[in-house]
Amino acid sequence: AARQMQERIEARKRELAEKKRKRELAEKKAQEEAEAMNKYAAEEQAAAEAARSMAERIEARKRELAEKKAREEAEAMERYAQEEAAAAEAARQMQERIEARKRELAEKKAQEEAEAMSHLEAGAMEAYVAEEQAAADKRELAEKKAQEEAEAMNKYAAEEQAAAEAARQMQE
Repeated sequence: AARQMQERIEARKRELAEKKRKRELAEKKAQEEAEAMNKYAAEEQAAAEAARSMAERIEARKRELAEKKAREEAEAMERYAQEEAAAAEAARQMQERIEARKRELAEKKAQEEAEAMSHLEAGAMEAYVAEEQAAADKRELAEKKAQEEAEAMNKYAAEEQAAAEAARQMQE
């Protein structure tokens, strides 16, 4: 009976030792799993932070590029406006020169006619007619040249206006 009791005690000790070993293994496994989950969570958080940081850098770069583009477009429009103003001023000056030349020619014609009338003699009528024809030819050439200059300026102004319209449409 004592031997049986001793065997039951030994069996119970082995049983308890086995349970303790299983419990320790389960605790160790649970601890390892918890550590692995913590490590995974930390990696996930780091990846999310890296993605957020990358998204912020991308957005900042997009803003920077948009601002640069807007600045360049504003500068281009300013240069274009300056060129337009310069072209308009050149056209105005050209028109002033044409008008001044017309006045000059008209004054010269009137002066020539007055001189011709004061110097006109009965026998010099043919010379006067030839002189008048030559003056008329000169006036015609001068008027033709003035007309060509005016047409060239109008053509230039139309091209400038078309360019301005094209630039405006490109901006829209």
